[in-house]
Amino acid sequence: MKKTFLLALLGVASMTTSAQSLDIFNHLGAGVGVGTNGISVELATPITSFVQMRAGVSVMPGITFNADADFTYQAPDQSNIAAGPVTQYGTVSLQGDLGRVQGQVIFNVYPIPKCSFFVAAGAYFGGNKLLKITGHSDDLAEAAKYSGSYNGQVTIGDYNIPANENGDISGGFKVKGFRPYLGIGWGRMIPGKLVNFSTELGVQFEGKPELYSDYGTIDKSLVEDDNTFNKIQDALKVYPTLTFRLNFRAF
Repeated sequence: MKKTFLLALLGVASMTTSAQSLDIFNHLGAGVGVGTNGISVELATPITSFVQMRAGVSVMPGITFNADADFTYQAPDQSNIAAGPVTQYGTVSLQGDLGRVQGQVIFNVYPIPKCSFFVAAGAYFGGNKLLKITGHSDDLAEAAKYSGSYNGQVTIGDYNIPANENGDISGGFKVKGFRPYLGIGWGRMIPGKLVNFSTELGVQFEGKPELYSDYGTIDKSLVEDDNTFNKIQDALKVYPTLTFRLNFRAF
């Protein structure tokens, strides 16, 4: 993945050196941004007087939060042990982690070349793990010891994610590895002078995030748990992006 990001950046730089005699790829800019994608670093070059191409990397720090989820497991009924295991219920605190690294290649189209307004179109790639989910339950660990296998499940939305034999939960939400992008903004990626400022608002089209588990097969749940993670899954079919960027002119 790191090689792909480097190739994207080097591709922009190499085109600028190979087309100095033309009125395209004859300038190079660099930008540093911050926003809902995290921290981004990009290189940019003009294709025509109407279009600038940029490529770079966006790094979202590991922003974490905690949320409760319901779980079930098989354990003996203490009031009637001879009857065998029965389904037990409980609640576990899970941690969500939004950290990820993405690459992007985007074209800024300036309908009026002398105006700084632009329409952006392109794609983000990599960073398909949108949200990582981890947690632990002593009750699930005890149930595994009793049964000799891991049979505890945590309900997220209308699916059950399994725990391992130690009562650990690990999984999250995945999205498409290639995500089209559309946006609008104001500012030049390659400043007329040394430095300028730009801002951009857009969306990544991710599709509905899919739940995955590191410890086994995900099953359909008979009862839906409308918890925080389920709300995130429903909300982030498109990922909103708002970026504030400081741009520098290399040449």
